Amino acid sequence: MAIASDEERHNALLRMGAVCAVAGTLGYLALFVVHGDLPDETAESALSWVADRPFSLLHMGIILCSLLWVGAFIALGSSLTGAASWALGRLGSAAAVIGATLLAVHYRIDGPALEEVADAWAAAEGARRAELLKDGELVLLMTGGGLPLYVALLLGLPFLIFGLAMVLGSDYPSWLGWLGTVAGAGAFIVGVTNFSGLEFPPIELFVLFVFLVDLWMLIT
Repeated sequence: MAIASDEERHNALLRMGAVCAVAGTLGYLALFVVHGDLPDETAESALSWVADRPFSLLHMGIILCSLLWVGAFIALGSSLTGAASWALGRLGSAAAVIGATLLAVHYRIDGPALEEVADAWAAAEGARRAELLKDGELVLLMTGGGLPLYVALLLGLPFLIFGLAMVLGSDYPSWLGWLGTVAGAGAFIVGVTNFSGLEFPPIELFVLFVFLVDLWMLIT
């Protein structure tokens, strides 16, 4: 049995990374659109909205897409040859792992836990329904704090670092690097400011940067 050369192994990694990038991005976009925005007028409206949807299933799909992104980032990092871009590629890959891990932890609360409370609340009556509403308010409070951090560390920081790596290197067009830098920086700033309680720029702005980072990933 022939032993694959370093070039063959590297090319195989890049091909797998390309598949991960496209599948992860298209999957994330589709699930993001289907998921929609959680109503924030009242706890009752949020719980009613969750109870009508396969919330945990949607969140599991988004987690799997984020893992595909990690594979894409690792492959992309291996293609960077300049000293500074190579180093940034390693840092960006580590940031992607941290971001995907944070997303999984956040979605454990924002997915199954919230869905369990919402389903129980929808089926309950009287005093029990009021108790479950308080539980729902607590879960919603916890998930609200996790969203900005996930935006900053998964949708922002890895794309910002890899965008800078492309700008500093010569392996990819500089305009593509700047697109990743701007999109990643925007998501990172939105996430960090809202996590810090500043609420400006508004957290809703992250939707714009979601589509920009997805576009960057597909082109890359």
